[in-house]
Amino acid sequence: MKKTVIFVLLLAFVLIGVVFAEKPVATIYKIKGGITVDGKIDDWKALGIEPTVTLNKKENVAIGKPYWLGPEKQSAKVYVAVTEDKLYVLADVKAPKGLANKHLGREIYQGNCIEVFLGFDNSQPDRERYAETDYQIGISVGQYSKSEGKWKVKPSAYGFNLEKPITAAVIKAVEKPGGYIVEAEIPGSFFSGWDVSDGLEIGFDIGVDDVGDKGLVRKIQMTWTGDADGWKNPKGWGKAIIKSK
Repeated sequence: MKKTVIFVLLLAFVLIGVVFAEKPVATIYKIKGGITVDGKIDDWKALGIEPTVTLNKKENVAIGKPYWLGPEKQSAKVYVAVTEDKLYVLADVKAPKGLANKHLGREIYQGNCIEVFLGFDNSQPDRERYAETDYQIGISVGQYSKSEGKWKVKPSAYGFNLEKPITAAVIKAVEKPGGYIVEAEIPGSFFSGWDVSDGLEIGFDIGVDDVGDKGLVRKIQMTWTGDADGWKNPKGWGKAIIKSK
């Protein structure tokens, strides 16, 4: 009798582990005509697109949990959409320092920055190394000087694992009380494995890097999955389904 009870308990724990190990799933809408990159959510709302992911819980803090100031000061709603040949991202972020990223190139993750992880061939979702169709890109909000009324460092985008800037990206960053909105259009041609077929399941995650309320170096990173190793290991990514809208 005791052995039976122990077996049942062990089985329950295994099943619970399987449930909690299930990867989160999001929907990325495939649209026609594109979106105007102006730092406004109007186009997205007009299309009926809700936030693809929301980062507002302690479980989302992958790096720097002791420095997280809570959802009222550090959180994000991130919208993602695609057309046949473009990736669109808009992040509505609460961040004490606002448009604060003095870094360039592969160092942009050290400032206020949005990271997007995409894996167009997700046939092996537990892969532990980047495949040729896996990508990590960063979208920097740039560094804006209110006193000088100009950009000291302009917003930019960078492909981390490809180690090259996304020079054709169109980016608009706008400061707002308590944070910022950054919107970007990334050409699909940047991704050699670009595939946005209707119904396709891709590897997917979103990260938000934040310098906090002091200093100009990243204090925390929030991710949709809560995983901190997505930059080197796709195993911790979630997944998204491409759906025509």
